[in-house]
Amino acid sequence: MPNKPKSNKREPIYLLSPELKWSIFKELQKRLVRDSGPVPVQGDKALWQLNRDKRIYCWFDPLVKNDMRLGLELPKNRAIKTITNYA
Repeated sequence: MPNKPKSNKREPIYLLSPELKWSIFKELQKRLVRDSGPVPVQGDKALWQLNRDKRIYCWFDPLVKNDMRLGLELPKNRAIKTITNYA
């Protein structure tokens, strides 16, 4: 049997909801973002406030380990799963 071609389907990104509570945002940062370089003391709080005010998008990409992605636009041609305050 011939080998099946690899699927071009990419993994989804995990978008942080603007309604996300600070405590959940902080816990995600602590667990998922590890040693990504020097960060200002209030850096996480500033990112949370910008996300809350819908001025930037914050998401986790399975293709980029141990880091949170930021942007003014979301990546194109990717499925999006939203992380909210509720399970």
